[in-house]
Amino acid sequence: MKMRLLDFGTLTADEGWVIEGSGVATRSEPKPISNRRNYQMIGALIEHPKNGLILYETGPAPNYRELWPEPVQEVFDITRYEEENRLDNQLKKAGYSVNDVSAIIIGHMHLDHAGGLEFFRGLDVPVYAHEDEIKNAFYAIATKQDFGAYIPHCIDSAFNWQAVYGDECELFDGITLYKTLGHTPGLLSMKAKLNDQDTFLFTSDTVFFKESWVDQKPPGWLVRDMPGWFKSLAKLKNIADREHAKVIFGHDPEVFAQYASKVHG
Repeated sequence: MKMRLLDFGTLTADEGWVIEGSGVATRSEPKPISNRRNYQMIGALIEHPKNGLILYETGPAPNYRELWPEPVQEVFDITRYEEENRLDNQLKKAGYSVNDVSAIIIGHMHLDHAGGLEFFRGLDVPVYAHEDEIKNAFYAIATKQDFGAYIPHCIDSAFNWQAVYGDECELFDGITLYKTLGHTPGLLSMKAKLNDQDTFLFTSDTVFFKESWVDQKPPGWLVRDMPGWFKSLAKLKNIADREHAKVIFGHDPEVFAQYASKVHG
């Protein structure tokens, strides 16, 4: 089994979204400087010997400027997204097309992770997401209670949604999905055991940056379930230690750059 990382471009946003207490006003510093940082948008393409080409995450839609609500674009500004960052062109760079993809796994259904589903409209490719994530996303659209993070463009019953159930699921040989709470109700982290020496663990947005992992710093404003996040962090760390896995965090550009230069496995 082989795996390569996909480069879907860069968001730039306030650090307070992902690091608790970053830039907070205090008595001694009542007017702190807000730190904006780059968020790498990451996908993974897996060549599976039995199940074909498997895609984890799809990045933003190519026409995101038309689809994303203006307040979202104001806060989460896509500062790098060229033709090469489009999902279809990332596949082409790897020697494939959208028609070659056998299955898609969506870590969670936010607009910067599921927007690229547009490339698969009408193809009937199975799209795997956790049961709780599917329910939450469609509810958010119907009630407009979380409109912005979830948008109708990619939360669409026209896609071939396939529910993943429970806290752990070996979806394909060597590919195990884990429900990890904190950011969304049904986020799926993924372990890809490429061979006996090479295992990768993808946290998606359960852990955005490496410092949250190392220092146990919770996410900032984007955490929805703080107790759930600490349980998920412990769960993921246990998996990483047990499997000697290389960890790919949801939006960390430095970790991405460390592993993006080659095909693994």
